[in-house]
Amino acid sequence: MLKLCVTGSGISYTLSPVIHTAVLGAMGVEAEYGVRDIPAGEFAAAVPAMLREYDGFNVTKPFKRDIIPFLSRLETGGLDAVNVVKCGGSGAVGYNTDADGFAAALMELAGDVSGARVLMIGAGGAAEAVACALKKLGSEVAVINRTHSKAEALAAKFGMRAVKSAAEAGRAEIIVNCATPSADAPALPEGTDTSALRYAYDIVYSPEVTPLMTACEAAGAKTSNGLGMLIYQAIIADEIFTGRSGDRLRLRAAAEQAIKAKEKQA
Repeated sequence: MLKLCVTGSGISYTLSPVIHTAVLGAMGVEAEYGVRDIPAGEFAAAVPAMLREYDGFNVTKPFKRDIIPFLSRLETGGLDAVNVVKCGGSGAVGYNTDADGFAAALMELAGDVSGARVLMIGAGGAAEAVACALKKLGSEVAVINRTHSKAEALAAKFGMRAVKSAAEAGRAEIIVNCATPSADAPALPEGTDTSALRYAYDIVYSPEVTPLMTACEAAGAKTSNGLGMLIYQAIIADEIFTGRSGDRLRLRAAAEQAIKAKEKQA
């Protein structure tokens, strides 16, 4: 039986045990999946024991970079963050499944996005994985962020365009929101041109319908929240943990069913 968990700080809310237990069960894998909620100042001391005790674990805030010095090798596609660690006798290997998880969710919503004009809102940690995915998918991306220097740094890393205003970005066919939710922020950046908008993806998964999704639906776009990204990055992680693959649509359905069952119990 595989022994797995998610580790982070202040993560009592996490859906990871529900999702991974459902996915692994649907894959026919016997596993136990727990939560290691560790105070930020105690993480470094806790890691060596975790590398011995677990077959693998997921990593979430704020430890996605802190885990790197403990790993033998990185397979993150150039991202400076790790959300999956696979443990073994030859050393622990770090992976990042966020970019591929986002790509799978976006393609499920929008299909082939090669050449599509994308306005990406936000330039924080999550945005880096999204930008990596959009680059691989061949989209034409303009990045906007409240702190323009961060947008410039992200755009430079991935060969994108940083803009100071949504109007400067021009007509967007796809909008992807990676910004942290804020009560005083508008649903869309001022001056956003939605005349050609077809799809919008908000990586937030709670609430189920975000203000950005509502605004984009009013403009005629098809929208999605971030639950698909969350589930697909978990499915890809479980493929890494187990060395198995399966029908990802079936595995996603199993995860969604488990989430709904948990919500009914709450």
